[in-house]
Amino acid sequence: MYSTVATEREAILANVEEAVLEIPGVEAMRFLGPELKEEITRLELLAEQNGACGGLMPFRNGGVWAALSREVSFMVVGNAHFIIHNEGLLYMMDTSGQVIGEYVPPHLKEQFVKDHPDAHFLSDDFALLSDVTVKGEPYFLIDEIEFPYLEKVKGITRLTSGSVSTMSDDMVRSLMGCEGPDLWTHLVGFDLLP
Repeated sequence: MYSTVATEREAILANVEEAVLEIPGVEAMRFLGPELKEEITRLELLAEQNGACGGLMPFRNGGVWAALSREVSFMVVGNAHFIIHNEGLLYMMDTSGQVIGEYVPPHLKEQFVKDHPDAHFLSDDFALLSDVTVKGEPYFLIDEIEFPYLEKVKGITRLTSGSVSTMSDDMVRSLMGCEGPDLWTHLVGFDLLP
């Protein structure tokens, strides 16, 4: 029986790898073994301890923690265009859970300005909401991102993904031999169906 379960797992992981490597813009992928998962966890904890904005503001990387909590996690390296669902990626929150600022992708900026005419843009793609009364200390939340490329792969559930810190990005790209200015890493996780 064990060999049947192991064979099914191997077949599912092979299907996942095939689907990921077919995504336009993807250069490489690697499933995380225990040691690499532990190292990425260490680097992400360190990144959170260092804070965002040069240490001026705390942040939580919800997408990374969600992906690392899954039974299977892997890293993808590719150009930025393979991560197409980047809405809802970055928020500024307060301790009561209110959104007080958010990343606004260029293709959504016009609609965002219509919906939030009093918002103040800190940069071309990040806006503060002026109609929110801040409660407690603000922090950044890097949220989970959908990863639709694997939705049709049979045998997996609870699919999610997240953007890793620059420390993890540098380490993984070096490890995978994918160094270059136009490449990004992305962490994906899922559970296997029982």
